[in-house]
Amino acid sequence: MLSNTQILTILGLSVVQVMGIIDPSLAKTPQMGWNSWNKYQCNVNETVIINTANAMVSSGLKDLGYHYINIDDCWSLHQRDNTTQRIAPDPTKFPNGISGVASKVHALGLKFGIYSDAGTNTCAGYPGSYGYEAIDAQAFSDWGVDYLKYDNCNNLGLAGNATISSKRYKRMGDALKNVSRPIFFSLCSWGTDDVWDWGRSIGGQSWRMSGDISDNWSSVVSITGQAVPIANISAPGGWNDMDMLEVGVHDQMTITEYTSHFSIWAAMKSPLILGNDITNMTNDIKNIITNNEVIAISQDSLGASVQQRSMKGNTQLFAGPLSKNGYVSLFLNEGNSTTNMTGTWSEIFNNPKANTHKSIAVRDLWAHKDLGRFQGSISVSVESHGVRMLKFSQQA
Repeated sequence: MLSNTQILTILGLSVVQVMGIIDPSLAKTPQMGWNSWNKYQCNVNETVIINTANAMVSSGLKDLGYHYINIDDCWSLHQRDNTTQRIAPDPTKFPNGISGVASKVHALGLKFGIYSDAGTNTCAGYPGSYGYEAIDAQAFSDWGVDYLKYDNCNNLGLAGNATISSKRYKRMGDALKNVSRPIFFSLCSWGTDDVWDWGRSIGGQSWRMSGDISDNWSSVVSITGQAVPIANISAPGGWNDMDMLEVGVHDQMTITEYTSHFSIWAAMKSPLILGNDITNMTNDIKNIITNNEVIAISQDSLGASVQQRSMKGNTQLFAGPLSKNGYVSLFLNEGNSTTNMTGTWSEIFNNPKANTHKSIAVRDLWAHKDLGRFQGSISVSVESHGVRMLKFSQQA
C-alpha cells in the first residue's frame, strides 16, 4: 500500500503544500516571538534584527517558546525590481538581503517573519502586495520566510463588508498555499469587517481584532473589552490577535499595568509578540515576559480562551478551562484603588450546579505560590490596575 507521502508525490504535490491547505499545525497554540515596529518603527536594519535574535537566545526567551523574529514595515525600497517585479530589500538596511538575515536567524534555531500589505502600498508607503500576491509569496518562500504579517493600508477601498475584505485577503492566503514553504499568515486588518468570522477560512492563523495598541493603560482596557464578545472564537489553528505586546516598550505603564497586560493577553490566547528592546531589559520587564507559569497558560494544549464571568463596577472576573481538567481565573481591577474580589465556584466554573463543597487546590501564578485548598469560593485582594491570576487543580 502506498504511503500518504508517496500518493502526494504521484499527484505532483509536496507534503508541505497540502499541510498549508489543511493542517493547522502552524498555530496549535498562539504564536510567540518579537516584532520590530513598536520599538524601532522604520529604523529597522540587519544589525537590529540579528542583535535581537541573539538576545532571544541568550536571555532564555527562545527556550520559553518565543521563536519568531519578525521585521515589520520599511524593509524594502520604494520601487519593485524592474526585472523580477519582486519587492526589493533595501540594500543599505539589509546588505545581505532578506534571505541572508533569515539564514542567520534560522542558524540560531529561530523562525523569521516579514511584513507586507493587502493594498497597493504599506502603511509607511512602501510597495504592498495587492496584485502581486503570487510573486511575493514565492519570494518570501525563496528567502526562507516563516511568518507574514499582512496589513490593511491603501486597500483601494476594497473594504466595508466581510465579502469584500475576505476576498482581498484570500488572494494572499491562496498564494501562500501554493508555495513549498509553510508560512504563518497573520492578518492585520484591524478588526474590520468581522475578520474573526472569516480569517480562518481564507488561510489565516491569527487576525487582529482591534485597532493598534498604544503603550498606555486605557489602550489595554479598550482592547480587552473588544475581545470579550469574541473570546470563544480563538482555538487551535486560529487566534484573535489583540496586537503586539507593549511591555517595556516606552515605559509608559507601571510594572503592575504591564503585568496585567501580559496576563490578559496570555489568558485570552492572544499571540505573545514582544515589542520591546530585548537586548536591554530591566529585571522587572524580564520577569514579566519570562513567567513560565503564565506562558504555560497561553500555550496550554486545550487552546481555550478565558471568558468574562462577571463585571462589577471596575472589576472583571475571567475564567476558562485548561487541559487535564485544570482551570484558570483572572481577577482584574481597572479601578484606581486596591479592592477585594470574590469568585464563587458557580461563577468561575460557569456552572450553577457546581459542587460548592468540593475542595480545590489553588496556585497564584505571579506569586509562584500554592495558596491552599478552597471550598465554594475564593477571595483575593487586587491592587489598582492589577490582576490576580490563579490556577485551579480541578473543576467543581
